[in-house]
Amino acid sequence: MNKQEEQVLNQINEDEVVAFLQKLIQCKSSYPPGDTREVADACYKKLKEEGIETELLYPGDEVKSIWDDGVDNSHIPSVLGKLEGKERPVLLLNAHIDTVSVEDPDKWEFDPFSGAVKDGYIYGRGAGDDKSSVVAQIMATIAIARAGVQLNGTLMVNPVADEEASAFRGTHWLRDAGYLNPDYLLIGEQTDNKVAVAERAMLWLDVTIKGKAAHGAMPWEGDNAIVRASQFVNLVETQLVPLLKERTHPYLPHSTINISKINAGLNSNAVPEICTLLIDRRYVPGETKDTVIKEIEDLLKKLAIETGEFEWEVSINWDAGAPVDTDINEPLVQTLLGSAKEITGNKTELTGYRQGSDGRLFSGKGIPIAHFGPSDPAVGHSTNERVSIKQLVEATKIYALTALRMLS
Repeated sequence: MNKQEEQVLNQINEDEVVAFLQKLIQCKSSYPPGDTREVADACYKKLKEEGIETELLYPGDEVKSIWDDGVDNSHIPSVLGKLEGKERPVLLLNAHIDTVSVEDPDKWEFDPFSGAVKDGYIYGRGAGDDKSSVVAQIMATIAIARAGVQLNGTLMVNPVADEEASAFRGTHWLRDAGYLNPDYLLIGEQTDNKVAVAERAMLWLDVTIKGKAAHGAMPWEGDNAIVRASQFVNLVETQLVPLLKERTHPYLPHSTINISKINAGLNSNAVPEICTLLIDRRYVPGETKDTVIKEIEDLLKKLAIETGEFEWEVSINWDAGAPVDTDINEPLVQTLLGSAKEITGNKTELTGYRQGSDGRLFSGKGIPIAHFGPSDPAVGHSTNERVSIKQLVEATKIYALTALRMLS
């Protein structure tokens, strides 16, 4: 470690890092309703106080989500801070400031919005997912600024809204509006401070099966769309699911399919004419959106051959993006691994990110993407969500060291 790196790391103070995370936990930003004004303002002020060029960015009314949730776009700002040396390359640190809601506060050991500390852990909603990564990224950026380092590139830090609501009013909008155009992307998410280089893609499909309506007293006069749909579900379970279990990746779970919703029927005394299934398909690198859709269509064609012709349609409900699969030899990955080993004294494992993240919005674009952040992913969205203070401070230092080495 050189003298400049030591100077930067000396700017990171555990008490300050802990206090800032506590403050962000106390700024409620649960989705629904998805209001990030208070937490975004806290991030904005923290960066501005250090002389870092920072903006509060609000999606316009024309920016729509797939969710009909009635959220006011003026309530979901994101933050974008910049430390600029040369214009390129750009390293983007992205982590989300919104959280899921708290279902039953009485089940928590502490008030979920208190940021309580016990036995070396900070507790609260967002302590892991994802305000600990937000804090680590912001404090790493501040440490570089305080040390007066002149970067050979641009460091962007992006505490972003709307990730829990599929990112249309957050990273998705910021990317399309031209605010985010990185050469390297470091997504802050719960990885237990391991380096994640892969993420499955997520595709939601509507499968609509059409039968023929008839009176419930004479079902032979109709063609029951629910029965047809159940036959299709059986084909999925018996023929497609076994194939998906064989589609693996070194750092990810195998491909999966989940039939998550069904909508059919109008009256109890009528044969249903239409049945729509919602399919949640998670697929690994090597598969594509087109091959995923074709497999579903092939099963429907097979069902028509076996049971008689019927009308059907497959449509995309939501395309979350392509899989992430970053070469482990990329400089971003190797720099993260080296920084983590230097800070912790231990070799850091490579892994995959099993949940969904905003990294998917940049996949397939030739941008090296890695996920990294403190806290065990198993405690995200859970009761008594928490993060280790030791891990939080180490993550802050690892972010700072990685940014320095990528941009100097």
